[in-house]
Amino acid sequence: MQVLAIDLGSDVLPALALGAEPPERDVMDRPPRPPHEPLFSPAVLRRILFLGGIQAAGVCAVFFWHINATGIPYARFTADDPVYRKAVTLVHAGIVVSQFFNALAVRTERESIVRAGLFSNPWLLAAGAFGILLMAAISYLPPLQAVFHTAPLNATDWAVLAALGALLLAAEEGRKAWLRRRTVTAQGGPS
Repeated sequence: MQVLAIDLGSDVLPALALGAEPPERDVMDRPPRPPHEPLFSPAVLRRILFLGGIQAAGVCAVFFWHINATGIPYARFTADDPVYRKAVTLVHAGIVVSQFFNALAVRTERESIVRAGLFSNPWLLAAGAFGILLMAAISYLPPLQAVFHTAPLNATDWAVLAALGALLLAAEEGRKAWLRRRTVTAQGGPS
């Protein structure tokens, strides 16, 4: 049920909103893609693995952070245990929050989010807010907790998840800065 909530509740609208993203300023200055280049080129796969690896490591870390903070051996938890339910809720919310930051990060291929403008795609911001609000409802409302087997998150949990998302965004911004610097150097500009 949680995977379905992620797919339908917090991935569809941001994906549609990314389709309304204005093009990068230098898109017409770049050569066209080779006609036989696959959709999932090596560069695209590297980017997916880079961002997906950070996201996967982050949500696994919050799961084990919460479980280990209790001091109870992991083998003693059942699916109905409140500690386990909260750990699973942290993973679910971590995916939703980091997907929002990921959507902000992948709006452009090389251009910084600062240059592209954080508010230049209000549809994406609204879609991300909807996904996070839906996740909060799944976390806090008892009828939805019963369906999704979740537990309420506190302010510290949300702060940790926001930090995970910010780390993802910062890593992608660093990758884009490195790519821009490499492109300028390859074109004979300042190094």
